[in-house]
This record gives sequence, structure tokens and C-alpha cells, in this order.
Amino acid sequence: MTDMRNHLQAMFADVRRFLLTEGLTKLGIVQDNARGDVTKEFDYLAEARIIDYCTREIAEPIRILTEERGEVRSKSGRAAWTLIVDPVDGSENFARGNEFSCVSLALAPGDEAFGPDDIRFGLVGRIFTGTVFEAEKGQGAWKNGQAARASAVTELSQAIVAIDFNFKDKRAVPRIHRLLTSIKDARRYASAAYELVGVAAGGADAYVDVRDTLSPENYLAAYLIVREAGGTITDRFGQPPAPIRSMTQGQSIVAAATPALHTAVLEALARDAGGHPDVNR
Repeated sequence: MTDMRNHLQAMFADVRRFLLTEGLTKLGIVQDNARGDVTKEFDYLAEARIIDYCTREIAEPIRILTEERGEVRSKSGRAAWTLIVDPVDGSENFARGNEFSCVSLALAPGDEAFGPDDIRFGLVGRIFTGTVFEAEKGQGAWKNGQAARASAVTELSQAIVAIDFNFKDKRAVPRIHRLLTSIKDARRYASAAYELVGVAAGGADAYVDVRDTLSPENYLAAYLIVREAGGTITDRFGQPPAPIRSMTQGQSIVAAATPALHTAVLEALARDAGGHPDVNR
């Protein structure tokens, strides 16, 4: 088991070296991915390095689910592990020289269908600072090798909440109105994995994305890290995130440091700005 954690660390170190050198100049667009988003060259090449690492350094076959290429196999045969890859979460930040970007790697055992609770190892590494957040299921979460723990905040009035405001469907904006008027302060870094691991280590008290568009590579590694750091994480209705059927499926995520704060966030989201039930539920 420890070997796989070491492999994730090595993948991140290799990709980070590339991104902070040659990758800084690879800003062109090479394709549109399966979600219809543009793929920049640094994303594509960083992903290729992770695939190459799995092929060269890991003896067992690995099924690799990627943001830019879809499904790739490192070797023929039944896969021992499924690796879910976001080579650069916060691509627009990286391209503009903003430092809020990270590499996200999640590992689930085997070759079958899986859900968020099946993730065995997760790593989110911040590209510019080199800060590494990790978790192993049932073993805890770590920030740079030291135990990570979510905050003890229980009340919205004391909570700093990271919120994704990038609503393509503007009709969904009222979902966060009551929350915005109830919390201590809000944050927005434009990288879901970056913001979620902040909850795991106390940098934020909650993370909220109610757009129903978050794709698996953005949150699966951080999901495990938040859980192992003592946080609570569900969809916007308080239900477990859906099983992974496609890398393009949309998901809402609500993560909080404590159960009491999580309940308070869900209650704030339960009604729209006019005090009526959320018609988009």
C-alpha cells in the first residue's frame, strides 16, 4: 500500500518539475476535451508524463481516467488500480501566472465501477508552493507529512467558506444567497481541489459548489483527504456523491470541517434568496 502512496508522490514531483520549467511556455490550445473545455498544451503534456510514469515505473496494469484523454491503459490485462488524474486543476490560473493551481491524483483499487468512498489514496499537490496534501483510507490525512485536521468551527457566522461562483446557468445563483449573507467571509481560488484540501487543513471551514457541474477528477482525491481529516462531505442535498459512471458527469459538493457546520451550510442552501424551496432541486 505504501508503494502506491510513494508512486503518487513521485508522479507529482515529476509533473511539478515539468510545469515550473518547460510547462510555463506551453500555453497553446491543443484540443477540446470530452467536456467541451479547451485543453492547453501544458495540461496535455503533464497528463502524458503521468501516463508514462505508470507505464515505466508500476509493474501492475493501471487504468488511468484522465481529464484530457479519457481512459488510458498503462499495460494490457486487468488493472490492479484505477488512477483518476487532473494534471492541472486551475489551468486558467496556471496559464495567467496565478498560483492557485494543483495536481490531483486519486487511486481506487481494481478495474470495476467505483464511487468516491472507494478511493484508497489521494494526493493534491500545489504546483507553485510544492505543498502536498495526502490521505490513505482509514489511516489519516497529511499536509507535508504532518497530520492534517479540519477546523473546529461550528457556526456560519464564524466560518470562512470557499465558494465556486462560476455559474454558467445564472438561474442557479440564488442557491448561495442565504449562505453569503450568513457566513463570516468567502474565498474563491478557481480550483476545486485546491479549495477542498484547504478545508482538510483548516485554511477554510467549508467548501461549497452547488452548480452540479463538478467533474470527478476535480474532487475525488480531495474527497478522501477531507474525510480523513475529520471533515464531512456530501452533495448539496446532504446525500453521498454519486458513483462514477463518466468522467464528464456533474456533481455538487458541500464540505465542512464539522458536522454542525455542514448541517448549517445545507440549511442555508435549502431555500433560495426569496425564502422559497429551491425550484432547481
